[in-house]
Amino acid sequence: MKALMLKALHQLELVEVPVPEIQPDELLIRTGATTICTSDVNDIHENPFGIQLPVVIGHEGAGVVAALGSQVRGFHIGQRLATHPVHPCGSCQSCSEGLGHLCLNMGHFGLNLPGTMAEYYRVRQDRVRPIPDTVSFPVAALTEPVCVCLEAMVQAKLLPGRSLLILGDGPFGILMSRLAGQFSLGQVVLAGQIDYRLAFSHAAVRVNTHDTPNPVKSLMDANRGAGYDAAILAVGSRYALMDGMKCLKPRGRMVIFSALPGDTPVDLFNVHLKELEIVGACSDLDMMDQAIPLLNDPSLALHELITHQFSIEAYRQAFHLAEKGKDRALKVALVF
Repeated sequence: MKALMLKALHQLELVEVPVPEIQPDELLIRTGATTICTSDVNDIHENPFGIQLPVVIGHEGAGVVAALGSQVRGFHIGQRLATHPVHPCGSCQSCSEGLGHLCLNMGHFGLNLPGTMAEYYRVRQDRVRPIPDTVSFPVAALTEPVCVCLEAMVQAKLLPGRSLLILGDGPFGILMSRLAGQFSLGQVVLAGQIDYRLAFSHAAVRVNTHDTPNPVKSLMDANRGAGYDAAILAVGSRYALMDGMKCLKPRGRMVIFSALPGDTPVDLFNVHLKELEIVGACSDLDMMDQAIPLLNDPSLALHELITHQFSIEAYRQAFHLAEKGKDRALKVALVF
């Protein structure tokens, strides 16, 4: 089969590899679509997770059941499914405490399991869900992004009527701004730097901070001068983090969704004076059953987020657009 393999840093190639052999509790998926995530781009150029190369990359996928392991129940050949990349071990300390998404021995597509950027991939039966015929494969590939965005919003402890600041106008920030409508919030503000991307948001207020001399004032003005109950960092920028921390009201909560490698300055005196909270949001705690119905929700219109589709043979163009075309693309899919 054809697959995209990361052989070394900056060396992504289309190769021929054997179709994966499935375990008794696994399904073989004939890929319908897989979407490019920022983390895929980071893996190619930086490999921040220290992936043992070579590896077939990709983790956001959906497709059709091509084969079933001997222990698989409740699924059939030809069934349309969405998949989740995280495979908890079920026996480590985190798993035993009900935190499988923080598994200490996690299997993950594109890291230590073959990824979704191939004509076929294998997945454990507990990490799949059926999708309606009305949901396209590129939209179904957004299942895991929807899951992790829901997790971030749960970590923000959002209550009806409260205010939320989303920092970052990438696909995840845009997705969060659309999902925010599920939480009956009083005010949702999205901060970003690219008008093209901000236009995809469903936030009540969108603030372009690129040429703003005082971003904090602009963000506070967007919330009628009041501090925010919560903020979610959906961009890997220490400056966005520092601005967002200043915008929180006393006992406000900052959710770190986008990783910030290296040393990051945080004003702990401000944290102390305002009794602020800083929490992480990594993967999701079993959100698939909540995410699947949202794929088909007309109020979210998730199909709008898939702005471009390419064949796997055109992967160089697809990745170039995903990395460099932030003013003309949002979510880029490889379709099969």
